[in-house]
Amino acid sequence: MGASRSPGLGGLIVAGFALIVSPVDAQERLPAALDLGQAVGLALERSPQLATDRAAASAAGADRRAAWGAFLPTANVNLGLNRNDFTRTTFEGEDGVSETLPEPLTSGSQNANQGISLNWTLFDQGRRFSTLSQQGANIRVAQRQLDDRRAAVVAATSRAFYEALRSQRLLDLVNRQIADRELELDIAQRRYAIAAVERIDILAAESNLLDAQVGLLRSQRQTATALRALAVEMGYAPDAGPGTVLEDVDLLPSAESIDPAAMASAALAQDPELLQLDAQIAAASAGLWSARSAYLPRISASLNYGRSQSFGLAESFFQFSPGDNSRGFSVSAQWTLFDGFAREQQTSRASSQRRQAEESLRRRRLEIEREVRGFAAEIGQLAETLTLAQRSLEIAQERLTMSRQMYRNGTIDFTALQQAISGVTSAEQQLINVRFDYLTAWVNLHEFGGIGG
Repeated sequence: MGASRSPGLGGLIVAGFALIVSPVDAQERLPAALDLGQAVGLALERSPQLATDRAAASAAGADRRAAWGAFLPTANVNLGLNRNDFTRTTFEGEDGVSETLPEPLTSGSQNANQGISLNWTLFDQGRRFSTLSQQGANIRVAQRQLDDRRAAVVAATSRAFYEALRSQRLLDLVNRQIADRELELDIAQRRYAIAAVERIDILAAESNLLDAQVGLLRSQRQTATALRALAVEMGYAPDAGPGTVLEDVDLLPSAESIDPAAMASAALAQDPELLQLDAQIAAASAGLWSARSAYLPRISASLNYGRSQSFGLAESFFQFSPGDNSRGFSVSAQWTLFDGFAREQQTSRASSQRRQAEESLRRRRLEIEREVRGFAAEIGQLAETLTLAQRSLEIAQERLTMSRQMYRNGTIDFTALQQAISGVTSAEQQLINVRFDYLTAWVNLHEFGGIGG
């Protein structure tokens, strides 16, 4: 019996690495089954863009606290212990010539000082109030930007989910079509065996089967691509979702209650991007007031108290209760009469920024009304198309059933049967595509402030 081989160092390293990495990999996979609600929830948790905007909102809150703190005085405390030693070996004589002392002269000093000071800006040209207002508006901007990002993440994830689900449904369709083509090939072969048809029918049936198999490979590739796109939208690695089965929606939203004018009004009142632009206008207005306040004077006051004392070298260095003390209070005012037109430049720039923000808001309102009305019209058209596509499929399926029976009976040739097969294939694909175009149009409409949901 031979001796057993122990694993090499490389094998141990690989095994250890696998133990470390495997739990992480398991956590980073998409669920085996996934519905739209789960996909959106995971995307909101893992989105890097949302994490960035949350950090920006937190920073805006810190800036707001700093703006409030500007109304409070600043306080400073100081404590000092000093010692100086010196040795003199020369001095300047009466004739201005340096002379040397007979013996070096050594001396020194010690001192201790303590103090506290308060500085308070009584009036700073009104800038603290404008800064406080501006920071408050910036918080609203950051929050609205976060809301807008959240709506964008929901919409992008929903679109990616429906696109991946479309690909999976088309893949299921191709698999069913392959089974049908195999059945048709079997029928043709059996009829050929009894000399009921020519070999050209078998070749045509085989060609149809090969086309379906080629379509299967193409559909598999498209499904894998769509799943990778969905995984990335959800904040996962691209290859986190192979094999994930997406659950279809049970009911389609109804297009009967669509009112384009009412939906446009709701979007103009609720859209996060418009609310963000409103907050930017408020911030720009506060910035304009801050620039104009530079023409006002600045008044500040300070209060200080200190203790100090000098000590001889023979005394302790650590002196924490000096005997001498001093107190002081001052008020000062400063008014800039001319600063090289810098104030005019700041005012002009701030006024321009506010006008730009107002025009951006006006333009975006027009764009949203156009897009909402366009999506509402598209939904209505797709709803009608969906009804027609369903009826078209029913007709094509009934025609195929009749054509198969007639082919078995020998009353039509394979060319007529092939035409009926192509009609069903096109109708099934059209119905799937129109259905998911309809769902995507609702996602696009829902993105504007949650309307239409």
